Order: sequence, then structure tokens, then C-alpha cells
Amino acid sequence: MLPEQKRNTNILVGLGIIGQIAGRSMLTGGSPGLGAIITLAAAVLFIWGCCEYAFGKGYTRWLGALGLLSIIGLLVLVFLPDRHKNATA
Repeated sequence: MLPEQKRNTNILVGLGIIGQIAGRSMLTGGSPGLGAIITLAAAVLFIWGCCEYAFGKGYTRWLGALGLLSIIGLLVLVFLPDRHKNATA
């Protein structure tokens, strides 16, 4: 995997997961408007991270749309073979 995309993937997917957890807790905790906005923004970050992950493995960024399936889409991307296996840092 390309080093630049690896860093971007880790940041974006991590922020996406943390943001979705925070947004969902706000939805049930009494601030539904703000919780919905945070959850939606976090989902966008997660999908963007999946796009970077697909690109870093040598596929088109459109394959990152599997991020719409949440963790299942990320797992599909994880198991795809890496076309940039010999990339150096």
C-alpha cells in the first residue's frame, strides 16, 4: 500500500468511526440535531477513508464507495489483494 494513502486511511477511517460513535450517543442522549450532523459528517469521513484505502491498494477510488456498507465494506477492502505490495516508505 502506498504510504501516503496508508496515513490518510488511518486518520479518516479512525475519525469516521469515532465520530459515528459520538454522534450516535448524542442522538440518544438528548441532542438529536447535533448528533445527526456529527454522524453524517463522520460517515463522509469514513467513506473518504475507504476511497483512500482502495486507491492506496491500487484500485479506483470509486471502489471506496463500499464504505457505504460501513464495517462490512471496509472488510471487503481489507481482503482485496494489494497491487502496490512492493511500495516503499
